[in-house]
Amino acid sequence: MTIHRTGVSIQSLSTYYLRMYTSHSETVMSTATGFLYEHQDEIFLITNGHNVTRIHPDTKERIFNSAAFPTMIRSKAKTKIDDQVGLSEFFTVKLYDDEDFTIPRWYVHPEFGYQVDVVAIPLDRKANIPDHVIIVPLNTLRFDEQYPIRVADDVFILGYPLDIKGHGELPIWKRGTIASEPDVEINGLPKMLVDTATRSGMSGSPVIMRRTGFHSSQSIEDQNKNGLHPTDLVGTIENFVGVYSGRIGSDNEFQAQLGIVWKKEVISKILDNKQLGTIEFQNQ
Repeated sequence: MTIHRTGVSIQSLSTYYLRMYTSHSETVMSTATGFLYEHQDEIFLITNGHNVTRIHPDTKERIFNSAAFPTMIRSKAKTKIDDQVGLSEFFTVKLYDDEDFTIPRWYVHPEFGYQVDVVAIPLDRKANIPDHVIIVPLNTLRFDEQYPIRVADDVFILGYPLDIKGHGELPIWKRGTIASEPDVEINGLPKMLVDTATRSGMSGSPVIMRRTGFHSSQSIEDQNKNGLHPTDLVGTIENFVGVYSGRIGSDNEFQAQLGIVWKKEVISKILDNKQLGTIEFQNQ
């Protein structure tokens, strides 16, 4: 669909404030962040696995004292009103395909399962979504992918810290810095670290790199050997980095101010394989 000019960052339109509910209560269990992704003409909601399981992916312990788990997500659709961003009524995303909550609808990483704290939840075919609803899958936006992400690059985490929202439930952009080498896995998993003072409510946020200055698609070694390349430029570039999933350690260790970002490639792997999640977490 065509997006008219709104004066709003296009990446913000992809990001959603998520409210987690059980089927037995109208009380919000927890809140989180998610964003849209397109795969084979279908729209998916990307967020963290621990938002739907309420289980810590490393410790396998419950994040909250309650044994309850969400069975649905509610958010608000962004709509076009005279070329401005508005909000329509709530829409609901079912997390299970049966009334006994034994058949999850979300997909997990085919190799690492819930260890990779990212899930993809199918929403609808793109063709079925009304024209007045703003649908901006993040992976359909133009990014400067030819320029590699590097340690110490600035990043922005788009989410809802402490449930703070912009007008129209647009996200807050919190700044951070890539703190680990992007091409090196951590503990054998496809993730990296960012240096940032994030807060609760940002789990599932998209992470965007933004760099201003001189940019080259060559390695530093090749730059020194070959000199300038036709793709080198001076200006501002942006790239999608991955999915934020929370801080390292407990609140008592917050001084480190390090957060985990799952590399964007995990999303493609999840959507290409479409391995459904499991429910063993319900009995933990």
